[in-house]
Amino acid sequence: MNTKVRVIIVEDDRDLRESIVEYLALAGHDASGVGSCLEFYRALAEASFSVAVVDVGLPDQCGYVLTEYIRKNTAMGVIILTARDAAEDRVRGYDCGADLYMVKPVNCRELAAAITNLSVRLGKRSPESVPSLAPEPWRLVRQQWHLVTPAGSAILLTAKEMQFMECLAESAGSPVRRETVLAVLGYRDDEYASRAMDSLVRRLRRKIEEEPCTPSPIKTVHGVGYCFAETLVIS
Repeated sequence: MNTKVRVIIVEDDRDLRESIVEYLALAGHDASGVGSCLEFYRALAEASFSVAVVDVGLPDQCGYVLTEYIRKNTAMGVIILTARDAAEDRVRGYDCGADLYMVKPVNCRELAAAITNLSVRLGKRSPESVPSLAPEPWRLVRQQWHLVTPAGSAILLTAKEMQFMECLAESAGSPVRRETVLAVLGYRDDEYASRAMDSLVRRLRRKIEEEPCTPSPIKTVHGVGYCFAETLVIS
């Protein structure tokens, strides 16, 4: 069964990630790899994939959470690949939306076959046979204080929300440290100000997610701060 599948490997172990990508490429798949959830979100903003292979123990977000995001917001198939082999871990993986649950160490030949069969079962086609349209970017319109979704919906921002979004936009997709955001917002670097900032981010995410089929691209990078995980243009 010679089906070329566009697949992304989300694995923080660099040696393992690169060896899997290399094997899948030799097996005829269009494979790429990233080392964190943040890198996955960035890759997803720039390209489409048929299957994601996700490790559970990622450095910035749990792989189960990423699996649930993929299931709810994309048409991708998901294979969890982890060292966790307890029954409760498998059940949690399937509950989060995984199509397959595989345990390390993995046989790359078996993984390649699983990717092919999953793609066929989901009705995928070779990326070369399916035209892909570049996604519309998000836009931050300063004059109207609007955040405009790729679908064209305008979300009205408060002054603080606008400052926050400008801070993320100017970082070009890289994480912005919490203390930097606090300074931009004019907050002191203390517990009270930190809670105020977290409340602002929650409210802004809710505004975005009130739009149909619009998951929030504002991501928390644990231990660092925040980033906007899709293309954002300031106008």
